[in-house]
This record gives sequence, C-alpha cells and structure tokens, in this order.
Amino acid sequence: MKRILIIEDDPDISGIVAYNLEREGYKVDIAADGEEGLLTFTAHSYDLVLLDIMIPKLSGLEVLDTIRSCSDLPVLIMSARTTEEDRLAGLARMADDYICKPFSVKELLARIKVHTSRYQKQKGENKELLFGDLRINEEQMTAVKNNQTIPLSKKELQLLLLFARNRGRVYKREELLRLIWGYRQVTAEDRTVDVAIRRLREKIEDDPAAPCYIISKRGVGYLAGDLQ
Repeated sequence: MKRILIIEDDPDISGIVAYNLEREGYKVDIAADGEEGLLTFTAHSYDLVLLDIMIPKLSGLEVLDTIRSCSDLPVLIMSARTTEEDRLAGLARMADDYICKPFSVKELLARIKVHTSRYQKQKGENKELLFGDLRINEEQMTAVKNNQTIPLSKKELQLLLLFARNRGRVYKREELLRLIWGYRQVTAEDRTVDVAIRRLREKIEDDPAAPCYIISKRGVGYLAGDLQ
C-alpha cells in the first residue's frame, strides 16, 4: 500500500484530501506544522508528500529543502499562493508539482497517481546506489559489501544515502539532527549523531577506528570519504 504524508495546517483541507486518498487505497498520515511534518517524515517511509507552504513553526519551503537533502521522493506543493513567482519559487526548490488552492480533488488525485507511479518505476530501475565498495539498496534497506548483505535501520540508511549523494559536503551535527531526526533545537551535549555514526561504521567499515566512508572533520562535523 502506498503511503502519503500531508503537511497542512488547515484541518478541513487535510481531512478532505486524506478521506479521498484513503478511498483510493492510500495510507495517509497528517502533520499540522513543519516541525511535526519533518518528525513524521523521518519516522516512516513515504511514496509522496503533499506540502502546504504557509504552515507554522517551519515554512513549507524549509521542509522541502530538508526533504530534498536526503530524499528524491515526489513532493507536491498545494498552496493558496497562486502567482507565477510563487509557483516558480516552489519548483526552483525542486518540488515535483504545484497545485493552487482551491483545487479539484479529482485533479489532485490524478497528479498524485502520475507522480507515485513514476517514482515507483524509477525506484525499480535504480534500486542500487554505489558508494565505494558498497551497493546501497534503499528499497530493501541494505548495503552489500564483498558479497555480504548488511541490514540497516532506517536512520542508518538515511545517513548513508545522505553522505553517498552529497560527497564533499561537510554536515554539522545540528544539520544532521535536523535532516535525519527532524530536530529543531539541539544542545551541545546531544550525542545522537555520534552514536548513530559509530554504529553505522561498525557495520560498513573494514576498520571502524580508521573509517573511509564517513569521515570526521574535527570541530565541524562529518563528510563522505573520497571514494571512487
């Protein structure tokens, strides 16, 4: 069953859309603000996100930037901002589609069907991502190295994909907590990222004490190793 996340602060709109999606056989989750939306997004696997721009706590565009940093799943903006500039701004931030409120539910369902079908086809064609000697399979949540399959948790998979897709970029711990765990505020004492990366290294590195896939940059954060 395909799963869709609605991030929308108007309960009337999210309720109507969710009702119609569930009638079409989709599983639906709803978040009423940007922070809740990111926390929900990181907790589950989705096939598409419906995203309002004008939502509390984190704007829709901030949420979109965060999703795009670690995932290429379809994001469809549904917004009362209807000018050409607004639509272009959303699409420039790599939204897959933009539908203006008020909209036809039938049209929305048709667009969702197109995007989810295309996404599933792309996932089927591009099941593996190469990262050094690792073959990462997002659908199966595994990495294969030396013909050995390594099972990954969702957070481990998200971390590995983030570094594999953004080589050369240094991520601060605060950024990783926001991107992967959906945190808005963090403290210097929070060791969530360090613990997660240590456990991931124990799974994928030949020598976790001398890592080559995810490198520590002292005083800054982490980045992907220089792998061919």
